[in-house]
Amino acid sequence: MDDFYLFANCNFVPDRYADWQSAYDALATYVWTNEPTTKTYYFGIPLDYAHDFDKTTNMFAFEVYGKREDLYATHLASSAMAKFLNAIPASTTTNLDLSHYRYVAGFLDLPGNKQEAEIIQDIRITCTSPSFRTTLLNALSSLVDGVHQQEHANSGKGGVLTYMAFASLDDDVGVRILGRWEGRGDMERFIRRDDVGAFWREEKEVVARMEQRCYVPNGKGWLHRGRGSGFAGEEMGTGGAML
Repeated sequence: MDDFYLFANCNFVPDRYADWQSAYDALATYVWTNEPTTKTYYFGIPLDYAHDFDKTTNMFAFEVYGKREDLYATHLASSAMAKFLNAIPASTTTNLDLSHYRYVAGFLDLPGNKQEAEIIQDIRITCTSPSFRTTLLNALSSLVDGVHQQEHANSGKGGVLTYMAFASLDDDVGVRILGRWEGRGDMERFIRRDDVGAFWREEKEVVARMEQRCYVPNGKGWLHRGRGSGFAGEEMGTGGAML
């Protein structure tokens, strides 16, 4: 996959998320219509605030672009983005906090119908060296490919909607894992799988730091632009049937 992947960390003044979201809604309408190279525009609220989105002080964003220029020369340079950025300073505690990645392995939408998840897991890994990142990515690719093949074969009965691995483009030691599941129980069963446990045990020595957090979707944006748009993993087929 040659797409350009972005993870963003959005930070809010307490009780000002709704103001930010109102400004975003206008931006999203513009982007959907005018920027087809903004392929994914997807967001999550931390579990801490799942009971009341309006009180959240943080939000996770996952975005996919055709190439780097689609983000910096098109998306961030638009008049709609300028209007949005002018509208949000009073509701945010940081400026844009962006991290850039390349695809390594995995699938964005196993069923292919943009089924919404109940829970999202974001894992950020820092390896002990560039060479050990390569070691970890090789093992992670094998794990992710195995999950993809198994979930495809059993028509998604494991409830895994998304499972993807990425390598950081901002440094040579960063790795990211993104997962989405139909339900919390599906995620809890997944992280207890034998192959998942074996991966973490075997690669522990090459990991210097790891952060992980779970989110709930906020119902905004889009996971991808539909079947045939070339989202990650689509080539294997969706809904248990080969395309």
